[in-house]
Amino acid sequence: MKIRRAKTNNGWILGVEGEDMLVFKGIPYAAAPVGSLRWQPPQDVEPWATDRDATGFGPSAMQGSLGEMGEMIGVASGPISEDCLTLNIFTSSLFDELRPVMVWIHGGGNVVGSSAQPRFNGEHLARRARVVVVTINYRLGAFGFLHAPELGATGNEALLDQIAALRWVRREIRRFGGNPDNVTVFGQSAGAFDIVQLMGMEAAEGCFDRIALMSGSLTPQVLSDEAHATAARFAEAFGGFEALRDVPAQQILDHQLALTGGGLAGAVRFGPVRDGVLIREDAAVPIGTGRFTQGIPLMLGTTRDEWGLWTAMNPVLQQLDEAGLEKLARRLFGKHVRAGIEVYRDSRGRAGEEISPVALWRAMMTDSMFRIPATRTAQLHAQHTETTWMYRFDYPSPALEGRLGACHSLDVPFVFGTVGVGELQRLCGTSRLVPFLSEVLVDTYCTLARRGDPSNANLLSWPSYEPAQRATMVLSMESHLEEAPEEDLRQFWEALQF
Repeated sequence: MKIRRAKTNNGWILGVEGEDMLVFKGIPYAAAPVGSLRWQPPQDVEPWATDRDATGFGPSAMQGSLGEMGEMIGVASGPISEDCLTLNIFTSSLFDELRPVMVWIHGGGNVVGSSAQPRFNGEHLARRARVVVVTINYRLGAFGFLHAPELGATGNEALLDQIAALRWVRREIRRFGGNPDNVTVFGQSAGAFDIVQLMGMEAAEGCFDRIALMSGSLTPQVLSDEAHATAARFAEAFGGFEALRDVPAQQILDHQLALTGGGLAGAVRFGPVRDGVLIREDAAVPIGTGRFTQGIPLMLGTTRDEWGLWTAMNPVLQQLDEAGLEKLARRLFGKHVRAGIEVYRDSRGRAGEEISPVALWRAMMTDSMFRIPATRTAQLHAQHTETTWMYRFDYPSPALEGRLGACHSLDVPFVFGTVGVGELQRLCGTSRLVPFLSEVLVDTYCTLARRGDPSNANLLSWPSYEPAQRATMVLSMESHLEEAPEEDLRQFWEALQF
């Protein structure tokens, strides 16, 4: 292993030099949020006097495990610690021409995830498209989203971590061959949902120049009363708010896992909080006016069968019957439940798609959680910025006998070029065309980063998104453009909303 030395404003670091790639891992962008800094905004890093090892990933944020689901999609975290505010840089040169920068914010429901996951290896992106890739960690769960004014915690410390990392990139990335004036922020699932909140926050203004959202868009914020009630449950469990700073991190995590059932849902939720200070209103308001994002190119999209990840791995849902579907769908449609079921059955039937109860539920939840919020986000941004593009990822996973479909998280290894890594081969498939589709997505994302427009040699004609046509690029083995896909379903949701 050849070691390469690089300089930051805080001191020298030692990374790994390969044949055509330099990788620096575990670089602190903020001080460790421990002790008195627990639940505080990220603070500046103290300079170091001797060379700092940057050959290995830093610890992941405090978190549990998603079990089989996590293994399927590649959510591996490694060692965990509160001392997690680090980032990693993949670059082909420190001194070459300044290259576009792509900063990745990982997903995981804001309770799991890490920049150290093999599917997020930035080497292929950096090598193929001559960009600089940065992947970051940020505080998760109760450590990043605890709304406790008694402790000076807004509940948005995780978002402040992300902002701190982006500002670090603005300051430092020139030393790693990156262009500080061309920074694309991209993320998936919770990472993308968080980016949308950054789009509406004054504190994040000026942090990025392009945006790419994968399976994440506008979503309801956690209201302050709900968020504070969650914080109060932690305080009650450990002897009051002031006592929380001294509770071992593992005990806080254990209590969080008990409240959430160890997964992505449960009796409490963790996410951006409308605290009245950092976040004062629904992000739709500033995004719709372009208060902080006017003129910034935006590409966003979803997978065709997002909710397939949850239905395919749930034996109970696999046995869903009509009565069970109606009970579940009532949560979405209320008194309009029968109309909702029939509009989905009719729409999918006319398209020649499966209309079993489990297939209908998968489609309803895909739209509810992902596609409909994405079209709304695109429409709001397009009101003031023409450079807005929409896509849908349609390639189905061959895993689990095809039950996953084009599921949530499937597109991530295609964007990073990691489709052939370990267990991801099972998820992505081993057809000789899989690497080809991956290169299409790599080129699409990197062209957006380079030029502010995703159109490339593979996707020549990709008009911007606007309400009349709602042009959507369908990304698959035979990518093509569709106008207003599933418009009948979108209109049903819009009528339901109002």
